[in-house]
Amino acid sequence: MTATTGSASQELAAAKGVAPAPIATTTSSAHDGRGSTMIAEDVVAVIARLAAEQVPGVHKIGESSLRGMFARFGRSKGVDAEVGMEQAAVDLEVVVDYGHPIPGVARQLREAIIEAVEHMTGRQVVEVNIDVVDVYLPKVEKRQTRRELR
Repeated sequence: MTATTGSASQELAAAKGVAPAPIATTTSSAHDGRGSTMIAEDVVAVIARLAAEQVPGVHKIGESSLRGMFARFGRSKGVDAEVGMEQAAVDLEVVVDYGHPIPGVARQLREAIIEAVEHMTGRQVVEVNIDVVDVYLPKVEKRQTRRELR
């Protein structure tokens, strides 16, 4: 049995006789020789949610349909996160205000979430998946007719 020290992509490249692509490395304060720091997935979800709430055009985070009634409750409803020792990923469900361009809102969401999570956790955010589940239409007030004013 042989021990492998490279990644699967490096081993595949070596088997095909091509030079492997360089691997980007990141440092993490997760283990500094004096102990390790674990960050719960719910913590990252809360950070992502708070960052997302600041983005213009985001009406609500989480589902607006009947499915939302059965979803989990709490501060991270509508946000799921996966957290490793060096990286994190976030899935987000949003309702966008009518009139705001969805691609622009999604771009701002990604930027805000990545910045907040990386700043607060030291983990590299590898992806932010956004699921736009609805568009919020403001209610138009019913105009009263002269008969209704009496």
